[in-house]
Amino acid sequence: MLKLKMTFYSALFVFSASSTAIAADSDSLDLSLQELMNVEVTSVSKQKQSLSNSPAAIYVVTSESIRRSGATSIPQALRDVPGLHVAQIDSQKWAIGSRGFNGRYNNKLLVLMDGRTLYSPAFSGVYWEVQDTLMADIERIEVIRGPSAALWGANAVNGVINIITKHSADTLGGYGELGAGDYEQGFAGFRYGSTLSDKVTSRVYLKGHERDSFELDLNDLESDLLVPFADAGKDNSWQHLQLGGRIDIQLETDTSLTLSSDFYKSKMQQAPNIASTEAPLYRNYYTDEVKSDGFNLLSKYTKALSATSEYSVQTYYDYANRDENLYGLSSETFDVDFQHQLIIGQNHNVVWGLGYRYIQDELGSSPILESSEASSTNTDLWSAFISDEIMLVKDELWLTLASRFEQNDYTGFEVQPNIRLRWQLDTRNSVWTSIARAVRTPSRLENNISANALNIPPSDVAPLVKVWVSGNDNFESEEMVSYEIGYRFIPASQWSFDTTVFYNDYGKLRSVSESDSTIDFSTFPNYISQYVLFGNSLDGYNYGVELSSLWVATHSLQLRANYSFIQSEFGSSLNQNTDAPEHMLSTIIDWNITDDIDVNFVWRFIDNNNVISQNGTSMKTIPSYHSVDIGLRWMVTPDISLSAFGKNLLHPTHLEYEGESLQFPYRVGPSYFVKATLSF
Repeated sequence: MLKLKMTFYSALFVFSASSTAIAADSDSLDLSLQELMNVEVTSVSKQKQSLSNSPAAIYVVTSESIRRSGATSIPQALRDVPGLHVAQIDSQKWAIGSRGFNGRYNNKLLVLMDGRTLYSPAFSGVYWEVQDTLMADIERIEVIRGPSAALWGANAVNGVINIITKHSADTLGGYGELGAGDYEQGFAGFRYGSTLSDKVTSRVYLKGHERDSFELDLNDLESDLLVPFADAGKDNSWQHLQLGGRIDIQLETDTSLTLSSDFYKSKMQQAPNIASTEAPLYRNYYTDEVKSDGFNLLSKYTKALSATSEYSVQTYYDYANRDENLYGLSSETFDVDFQHQLIIGQNHNVVWGLGYRYIQDELGSSPILESSEASSTNTDLWSAFISDEIMLVKDELWLTLASRFEQNDYTGFEVQPNIRLRWQLDTRNSVWTSIARAVRTPSRLENNISANALNIPPSDVAPLVKVWVSGNDNFESEEMVSYEIGYRFIPASQWSFDTTVFYNDYGKLRSVSESDSTIDFSTFPNYISQYVLFGNSLDGYNYGVELSSLWVATHSLQLRANYSFIQSEFGSSLNQNTDAPEHMLSTIIDWNITDDIDVNFVWRFIDNNNVISQNGTSMKTIPSYHSVDIGLRWMVTPDISLSAFGKNLLHPTHLEYEGESLQFPYRVGPSYFVKATLSF
């Protein structure tokens, strides 16, 4: 079987090698600190501005840092972003959160790829295992910690992750990669970029991988009674295949059109557990094969009206289907977005836009889910936003006023304002501050779905009780008001420091209201059903500090250090994870040993983290852990490279996170893989 797999990956690599040449990516260590700080970002204000001039807590993961780290997936590339908690649940599942509220179904972090929203309408979160592309085609990943709802809309509460792929003109020629290891059992990818005419460039890509199961953590099982069911949880392997392409057309000097599309197909093994009427656990653990597929089509038309005015129109269609025994879900999304940027006079830089999104989703049959509405629902979202960056003092003080206005089918009209101020003290010091309101609008889960969350065993005086958590038509948007202040300092031509202090005040957070519960006796004496409703009675706050520093020691040696601290104060409700690790620290060393050999070294520490336990009725502490990653690349020729990577080295296997009421706990341990790349 292994020989057959390697034959497939070898064939894929050979096919990719038949393409034409591509120039190697420029090495970021050849850039000065000033050039690094002037990297253009677009996520903060929906317009191009340098990283150093962005009045927000933003961190950029460059294509070069992705290459050096050996990241084979988007979550891996995000591991060391300050303030971002990235934890692997099993072979394929991830929990990614900013400033708390992490989890498998985190719903307060907006994730985009080239302007396309990547969340599932069922729970407003991201299935990270099916969000993929060829990693070599990513230009950068812009990560904003803190609210950005004034520009990006609801669900951009605790942050935005914007994945931006390269223009096809930057990926001309052929590229192929082939790798294998223990966890990374085999992966391969190829891309071919071509010039179709003097105004049209394009690329196509194909990638696939097979990943091994993680180790089942028998020591962390909540009860010895689970041991007989452990065999059901041993297989959590994962296979994924994806292909896509992009065309960039320069219609006129001032007009461009981008077309792109992706298709994926995944097969994953998992071991969910559901409430059961059978003693002694009253939960059923079983093996399940999840099949997931989807595709998307995107177009973006951009036209410059003058030297001070430009507009764009973007549309996309996204189809996603997930088939598993626990539940099936398919969704179709159509989105259109118009944006106009114009400079008015000497002091106003205005960006405004309009948007419409239509979502149709269908919930399949499920042993634990019921819907108070039809299995298929349709939702509409209308939106408008405006932002005005006002220069109060020439080249020194800027004020940004922004707000987004949305009309959704669940809570009606929502307003999300933001005010930001940036003060350039001198060439080495700058300060920014922000006050923003953001909301997380309900998903279908909170509105019209009931889930059999747990069963209470029978006693001498009471029968079995099935507890259902039910959606509520009156469920309101969760709210957050955030206060931030940031300071950027460049003490020397080789050093930079970026600091953010924040305080977030949350209200109307999701809770479970027992006072609104109802009891159905129709199935007595076998059991009775108790229905409790989602409510908005939880509130609380968190505060913290995030630090990021960069030292360009020499043209061949670069060091980064990232640190975050957070303290959370919330009520006793246990229906969502509000906490984050109190301390997170990482150091990254990039060293070009010679012109042909470079090394990447990462050490990270993640503090204890409290999460909802598998039974959903208590809290569990995930112990702190250290990990070390090492990557080594040898440029055999300018077109051929060989790399070796070790992940989670020098420390024992550890638990990073647990999926909410879905599966057994799994341990992340040391892993190794080698990779060869060819470009010509």
